[in-house]
Amino acid sequence: MKRIMIVDDDPSLTRTLELYFRGKDYHVSVFGTGREAFEYWRAEEPDLVLLDVQLPDMDGPEVLERAKDEELEGEVIMITAFHDTEATLKAIRLGAADYLYKPIDLDALDLLLEKILRRKAEREELARLSHVISRSYKPNQIIGRSKAMLEVVKAIAQVAQTPASVLLEGETGTGKELVAQTIHQEWAPEEPFVAINCAAIVENLLESELFGHEKGAFTGATQRKVGRLEVAGRGTVFLDEMGEFPLELQSKLLRVLQEREFHRVGGVKTISLNARVIAATNRDMESMVESGSFREDLYFRLKVFFIRIPPLRERVDDIVPLTEYFVHRLNEEMGRKVSRIPKSHLETLRSYDWPGNVRELQNVLRRAMILSNGDTLELDEQWLRRKEPVLAVKPPDSAGFAEDNELLSLEEVERAHILKVLRHTRGNYGEACGILGISRPTLRRKISEYTLPVDLKE
Repeated sequence: MKRIMIVDDDPSLTRTLELYFRGKDYHVSVFGTGREAFEYWRAEEPDLVLLDVQLPDMDGPEVLERAKDEELEGEVIMITAFHDTEATLKAIRLGAADYLYKPIDLDALDLLLEKILRRKAEREELARLSHVISRSYKPNQIIGRSKAMLEVVKAIAQVAQTPASVLLEGETGTGKELVAQTIHQEWAPEEPFVAINCAAIVENLLESELFGHEKGAFTGATQRKVGRLEVAGRGTVFLDEMGEFPLELQSKLLRVLQEREFHRVGGVKTISLNARVIAATNRDMESMVESGSFREDLYFRLKVFFIRIPPLRERVDDIVPLTEYFVHRLNEEMGRKVSRIPKSHLETLRSYDWPGNVRELQNVLRRAMILSNGDTLELDEQWLRRKEPVLAVKPPDSAGFAEDNELLSLEEVERAHILKVLRHTRGNYGEACGILGISRPTLRRKISEYTLPVDLKE
């Protein structure tokens, strides 16, 4: 039974509210003074507190302030007969969930209670799930209190206790590998976690990296090599940049996932696949399937369980806790003692659209920590350059965009935009990848494909 404390010196109001809450199966306690209410609050810690702003002995915000100083639990709704803006704002700053004006509309109170209790339940669920994860993977725990990240954490909790294959989809820098590691830590923390960047390995070597090879299997194979799938044992194989996986190898990987066994290149011994497979991509896999660049059967084999990692612009509520977390980690890493972040910096970080997502935030904060010699974070807000519209400015040469009466192919538009971004970043590949939302191998491939100049530094 939920416990509610009503604090008001108006007997008719408290009697009405007492009957109302008893009818909803609450345990109700009524007090007419702030001191009596505070002593009860300290001893019993009710679930809900209806607190009048003006009381005979002390005002409601003062009672609330004392309760928060002692870290007492309970959702607080302030009630007042006056439109006292200053007192209301003070109460909200102190942690009151909301407020109501007298005379109290019971229908409005119903809606307010439903909203407050739902938010409380969501916070408790997020805290519970996050505690489980952080306990098993503290060095790189998932940070987030937004609804979007709550859904991700819930999905992790659901799939972590099963051996199902998982497909993670999200933009570059959203933390796909961290999610994969978290699933692994909950599933088989004592077993290996083996990560393979499918875009970073030359295509003709990827098969050997995955499956291994026998001595003499091909030119240069001077000794036996154990593949990553075998090294993973009963742990996890993480296939990053799955959208770059060669079409020629997709049928072989599909067979391995179906049969749960494979052979080394040039070998005859059957090796069992005992590891869980988690794949990740920053590309639209369904579109790739439709275009024929990715096998549909492999796509569905990987997508037994699907988790979308939201970009940082969709989880703005996580920017402040992420900033605090990274500053804490960077203090330890760099030997700094930054303990204060100006509110103006936090507002700037919250208002930026973060094309490079969490990775870009971490890099911006690392640069800020280098400049920070005292206890205050020094952030150069000029670092946060907003992405420009694709057709906003015409580059200055023949590789630029068409005139208004010309129609370009998608390849021509992409070539021009990549060139524009490379010029904007003065050839900085890391910064260009953050703006474009692609990996370095993908950028290098496109530079070669479109015969773009390699050195654009001035």
